[in-house]
Amino acid sequence: MISFLRGIIASKSENGAVIDVGGVGFFVNMPSSDIAKLGEVGENITVNTYFQIRDEEPQMYGFLTSDEMSYFNKLISISGIGPKAALAILGTLSVEDLAFAIISEDVKAITRAPGVGTKMAQRVILELKGKIDTQEAIGRGSSSAQNIPLGGVRADTGAVNALIALGASPSEAQKVVMQIDASAMSTEDIIKEALRRMSNGI
Repeated sequence: MISFLRGIIASKSENGAVIDVGGVGFFVNMPSSDIAKLGEVGENITVNTYFQIRDEEPQMYGFLTSDEMSYFNKLISISGIGPKAALAILGTLSVEDLAFAIISEDVKAITRAPGVGTKMAQRVILELKGKIDTQEAIGRGSSSAQNIPLGGVRADTGAVNALIALGASPSEAQKVVMQIDASAMSTEDIIKEALRRMSNGI
């Protein structure tokens, strides 16, 4: 099992990159979001990898973070979801956004991934919803999440529904409300703060 590659970016394509490790070039399939974050050809890089041999053809899949690798493994453990579909999902949604899409059962968000239909998105939610740690999801990529008390994880349902009515997706509404320390706030105040954060891109 090859857990990671550390080497030099030899080339990049729309599907992945060739990593030169000691003079040997390994082609690594990667999510489109990670390909966009890669450095320039010739730069050093470390990629977390998953190695698979199917129909006698070896394939390597790579990720820039261990979180992405973890979610990739979760996704391919679901019946009917292979590495290509998992890459498409992770290339469309960040780990944080995917976690919130699963928690809030936001099928539409997951179907934005190329080749992922409604049934597949529903299967992802059904299989993974109980395996997602809500507090951990809140903490991903959010500096404000550090101020959220552990007991304040439950989102205000009224605020979430109001934001959805105003055009937010279920996962977006759930995510922004859960990132607000609402212990001493009314639903109206939560909605105002959520709208402020959304308009400012927080």
